[in-house]
Parts: sequence; structure tokens; C-alpha cells
Amino acid sequence: MRWATVTAAASAALLLGAAACSSDSGTDAAGTEATGSDSATATLTMYSGQHESLAQALADGFEADTGIHIDVRAGKDAEMVGQIIEEGDRSKADLIITEEPGPIGSLDELGLLSEVEETVLEDVDERFVPSTGNWLPWAARSRVIYYNPELIDEDELPDSVLDLADEKYEGQFAYAPSGAFKSTTAYLINTIGEEETLEWLEAVKANGVDEQKNGKVRDSVEAGQHPFGLSNHYYWYILAADSGGQDELTSKVHFMNADDAGALMLASGAGLLKSSDHQAEGAQFLEWLASPTGGQQVVAEASPQFPLAPGVVSDHELPTIDELTFPEFDQASLQNVDEANALLLQAGII
Repeated sequence: MRWATVTAAASAALLLGAAACSSDSGTDAAGTEATGSDSATATLTMYSGQHESLAQALADGFEADTGIHIDVRAGKDAEMVGQIIEEGDRSKADLIITEEPGPIGSLDELGLLSEVEETVLEDVDERFVPSTGNWLPWAARSRVIYYNPELIDEDELPDSVLDLADEKYEGQFAYAPSGAFKSTTAYLINTIGEEETLEWLEAVKANGVDEQKNGKVRDSVEAGQHPFGLSNHYYWYILAADSGGQDELTSKVHFMNADDAGALMLASGAGLLKSSDHQAEGAQFLEWLASPTGGQQVVAEASPQFPLAPGVVSDHELPTIDELTFPEFDQASLQNVDEANALLLQAGII
């Protein structure tokens, strides 16, 4: 893949070539018209709530392909979004990428994001494009169940995540109040209402074991401490890769394959801040990120998350999105993170 194989010398050549193009012909390193600033010398600042290694791989790939440097500032979704809101028009961020749709939706709701070009949104799976059109879905994670077949058969797993309220599952499962768990809560508020969602959360707290982090849910199920646990698919695939292959693990991953909150497919978002002085370069990054030969190839290689450009297949032995059944909904609808946090607090989970 081009972004991964460019040598230091080639990168330098790209930068020099970009500078020459910008000064001589008004085009950037990708050969497109540059507007608003000198693309060759611009440095973008990206606030990232994503896994730091993936965010840096995206920044490196974009620079290798365009000559435009991105300075990555990593943290949690809530930290990055909160910092942008606090900084306001003085924000140092040009771009933001998030793990979850809710936090970037909060920025969208406040009117802080520039509109994404329709042609860019058309490059990714339309099921994940937010109705507002102001942020780009560029990767996705599925909610799944990890289970230990030495302790429970796959056909004994719950058919719905709502079934976890049943007393028969008391002490049988682990969970973590992660960003995706909060997104699940937001989705349930929108679909079954606050009262029923709160009752479900209280039952999950009573029946399950809070392991605090998704990695601990995975590891504890693998170690036989719990028959099964709720998490995101990619943590299991990371462990499988680190362990020498999926067959080396005792635990298995179960995709619920249903129109159920336990099968949610949650989009990671990317947005360009209206306050950025580098609108042209920021828009170029979003275009590259959506491209099947650009950022989508980085996602496919660097992380076991699902790429969202049709036809791009992960290198991590994932099923394809088209092989899975999951709820289809407006990803912009999960911007009700404050409501979700309030219910999680009321239920005593956070």
C-alpha cells in the first residue's frame, strides 16, 4: 500500500514537489486546486479520541500521499470534544476524529463543524452517513458478545441484549461502561424510552460484573472468569493477532446478527472545524480519509475496525459489513450523550 511503503527520501521528495507545485501552479500535492492557503506548507492539528496508533497511521498516510503534515493530539472523545467547546473560535484544532458518533454529534449540534462535500459522503456506506451531513463516518465497530465455550454454548447466549435483565443471567456476564456502552444507552433511550432504559441499566448492574474497561472484559472471558461479556468486536481481534491467530484463543466472538441494540454498528466520525484557517486542506483530508485507495486502506491495514468504503476489505479476518445484520439508524441521533450519562449515573453504573 502506498502510504505504508513511502520511504523517508520519497516523503521528502513529496514535500519538495508539493512546495514547487503550490508556488508554480496553484495545485497541491494531490494535483487538485488549492484554495485559501498554501497546502504545501500547512500543518493541520487533529484532535483524536481514537486509538493513538490508528490516528497516527492516518496522519502519516495522509502526509505521505499529500505532503501535508498533521499534528495529532490524542485523548478520549469526551476530553477532545470538551476542549474544542471550551476553546471556541480560538481552538487549535483543524480536524477531529472520534471513536463514537455521539461526541462528534455534539459538536455538530453546536454548529461547530463545516459541511462535508456530498461527493465525499458518497464514497462511504450510505447507512452510516449522518442526516446532518456535517461529519464523515470513516470506520465502524460492532457491539458483540465474547464467550468462553468451556463455560457456555453459543446457543445459550441471549438473543437480545435486553435479555440481560433476566435473573437467569445473574453473575454470568461482564460489561464495561465504555463509550460504546454509552452509545448503546443513547440508542435505547431513542428506541424504548428513558424509563425502560433505566430499568435495563439497573438490571445490568445487578446481574453483571463491571470490569471497567473493554480489554478487561475480553481478558476475563478468555481466562474463564465469566462465561460471556459485552464489548466491541475489535478488542478480540487485536488479542487474536497478538496471540498468533484466532485459533490460539479459548474465547470466541459472537455477532448477534439481529436488529437489536446488542448488534449496534457504531460509526467513528471525522469533522472539520469551522474555526480552522485551513478549510481547503482539512476538506482534502476528509476526501482522502473516505477514499478506498487512501484512508480506507489505512483502516483496513492498521486496525481491525470495519472500513466504510464499499469494496474495501479488512486485513484482520473480519466478516464484511454486508454479511452482518444490525440496526440501521441515523448515526446523528446518538448526540444525546448527556441524557445517556445521566441515566448511567442514576443507575449507579458510573
